[in-house]
Amino acid sequence: MIIIAALRLLTIAYAKILRRPICLSDISDVDGIVSASLFKMKFPQGIVVLAGPREAAKSPILRLPTWDFVADLPCPGKVRVRADHHKTNKPCAEREYYDDKAPCAALLALRALGLEESSLAKKLVGLSIETDTANIKSSEARALDSAIKGAPYWGKLYLVERLSREGLNCLNDERVKGWMDRAEAAKRRTEYVSTLIPVERTTIVVFRKDIRIFYRYLSILLERRGAEFTSLIVPRGLFSIRIYLGAQPTSPYDASILALKYGGGGHKVAAGALIQCAFRERVIRRILRDLKEYLGTSTMKYLEVLGSHENIEVVTRTLSD
Repeated sequence: MIIIAALRLLTIAYAKILRRPICLSDISDVDGIVSASLFKMKFPQGIVVLAGPREAAKSPILRLPTWDFVADLPCPGKVRVRADHHKTNKPCAEREYYDDKAPCAALLALRALGLEESSLAKKLVGLSIETDTANIKSSEARALDSAIKGAPYWGKLYLVERLSREGLNCLNDERVKGWMDRAEAAKRRTEYVSTLIPVERTTIVVFRKDIRIFYRYLSILLERRGAEFTSLIVPRGLFSIRIYLGAQPTSPYDASILALKYGGGGHKVAAGALIQCAFRERVIRRILRDLKEYLGTSTMKYLEVLGSHENIEVVTRTLSD
């Protein structure tokens, strides 16, 4: 993280010294990478920085410049144009392309950047809609999603550059294929873990270790099996907890409510937060109590995932008044 923060600072300095247009976009998924690629299509000499929602909202480094374009993220400070569709991200830029009913931020970026007539831009936005609505139907969307999930920070920047110039032809690159293979292996592990978890109407899972799977994808798999609301609590590093929240569109639950409580954000159907803490067990207990209160039940069952790799054990626990 320190290396990436330093790289971001150097990138911002480079852009400002050369007076290049500068963009900040979400690092985590197809929507953010496609939005950044659209910026590079519009401004080939522009500079892109990638970050997660918490970093955009909290990082002092990212609050330094005036951003020409921000996509799929909360406001980092001074912004000229922003394209976003998250319910929890409040409008803030000089010019806002904001619609919390839009299927993805890239669709709003397409309009903000005036690329509606570009067939390449529209193709990329179509893939962003597939992935951001968890309705992947095309092999291109699946391949791009895997490439982005498997790529390191510099690899995601590489994908932004290549997508802006040659579109999906970049998926034939050997480096990109390597990232795709890495992500596909993680997806298979995620699918295996999903078979071990018994699904309830509200499925709460506490992971005692970060087992390096795709937790948002796990939420989707559990929802496909009948869960109306999912909450995955995962340790990160030494002093952090990541919460993944999901809800069926037709359910009475709203994933963004709890995410907002812990400084995160997202949508009704998918949201999350990263909590910095010194006493992780205490915070996990507080999250569980908040979940029980939100669900309106006197007794709440939840699952603990112990071990990792092939030695995973799932244990049922109960939290009572």
